[in-house]
Amino acid sequence: MRNFRHNRGIHALFMLIGLAAIVAAIMLLWNYLIPSIIGWTTINYWQALGLFVLTRLLFGGFHGHGFMRPPGKPEHLHHLWGKVKNMSPEERRNYIRQRFEERQQVFNDNIFGEEKPKE
Repeated sequence: MRNFRHNRGIHALFMLIGLAAIVAAIMLLWNYLIPSIIGWTTINYWQALGLFVLTRLLFGGFHGHGFMRPPGKPEHLHHLWGKVKNMSPEERRNYIRQRFEERQQVFNDNIFGEEKPKE
């Protein structure tokens, strides 16, 4: 039990060091690029942390997306694998092609509106 707690502490320490390094990189890149390109002012460490949190909330969240994704297959692939694992290669190819075409049609309908049948 002691070894598990020790590993968990080391893991947490590396996570904090990694977070500090990411925030420092954001601050350094911002201060190097943005004032010369756009003319905005430089930022400090805490503003860089706030910028990091804001971008994660807006674009990625903190629930395992992006570079924080846990290892292994995503859950929706387990469901797909359960369906295709007993199929022959030809059946599997046809099933995946059919699903792709269905999803492509839904995408087109949502983006471009439903296509009316030609008369």
